[in-house]
Amino acid sequence: MITDQDKNILHKLQQNGRMPMVELASKTNMSESTCLRRTKNLEEIGVIKGYAALLDAEAAGFEVMAFVQVSINQNTEAAFDRFKIAVREHPLIMECYSLSGPYDHLMKVVARSNKELSHFILKTLKTFPEIRDAQTLFVLHQVKHTNALPVHLP
Repeated sequence: MITDQDKNILHKLQQNGRMPMVELASKTNMSESTCLRRTKNLEEIGVIKGYAALLDAEAAGFEVMAFVQVSINQNTEAAFDRFKIAVREHPLIMECYSLSGPYDHLMKVVARSNKELSHFILKTLKTFPEIRDAQTLFVLHQVKHTNALPVHLP
C-alpha cells in the first residue's frame, strides 16, 4: 500500500532523482530518517526501479524518431520469444509493446538520420525472426513526453 507520504516522495524524486535525502525530507515534511526508510522501502518493493540520467534524444544526436507496428507469424510461442529477443538486443529500439488489434507489437525507434532509420527498416528489421508485416509512422513533432507517473491522482 502506497501512502500519501510515499506519493510525495515519488513525486519529488520524479522531478529530481538526484535530490539529496536531506532536501527530499525537507520538501516532503518528514524527518530524514523517516524519509530514508520510506524511500528504501519503495526501492525494495520495486516501486522505485532505479535511477538514471534522462537524455534529450535530439541533443544527443538522435534526430529521427518513428513508431513501427509489427505483425509476426504466430505459429508458436517460440516465434514470439525469438522476436522479443531480437528486439531486446537492438540498440535503436527504445520501447516495444505487445498489442491487441491488427498489429502484434509497437516499437519506438530512434536514429541519428533518416538514412540510419531507413537502413533499420529496410535491412535490419527484415532479419528479425518471424516478421510478417511492418508499418512505420514517422514522428513529425513530439507534443508530450514524460516518464513521471501521476502518483497524486485520487
